Amino acid sequence: MTVHPLPSGRRRLVTRPLARSAVVALLAVIGVAAFVVVAVVSFGFRDDLVVLHRAVGRIKPYLVGVHLLAIAALWLAWPRLAHRLPARWPEEARAAFLGARHRICIALLAIELLVVLGIPFGRM
Repeated sequence: MTVHPLPSGRRRLVTRPLARSAVVALLAVIGVAAFVVVAVVSFGFRDDLVVLHRAVGRIKPYLVGVHLLAIAALWLAWPRLAHRLPARWPEEARAAFLGARHRICIALLAIELLVVLGIPFGRM
């Protein structure tokens, strides 16, 4: 058995686009959490959950709109995401990823309609 020495240079474990995307996603999550905390504190909802439930019910159409816009943005950006896949991915995998665009977006829309809006159950 031959032992090969490790390369002397440091290898990057995370590629630059992946790290940038992870930082953007993390900042988005932190931003949403900060927005929720500021909204809860500014509206004085600390103890009164009924008021919070009514407020969430009032802003629900806007949140659904944001969800639908996010799904539409994913659908539109999907070819660019497929193009940015690492070079070591085979072309068959890239084609399968690109072909999954419609299925995944339709599944997200179905989840939005069933879980968030409760469409077939008549509860909006």
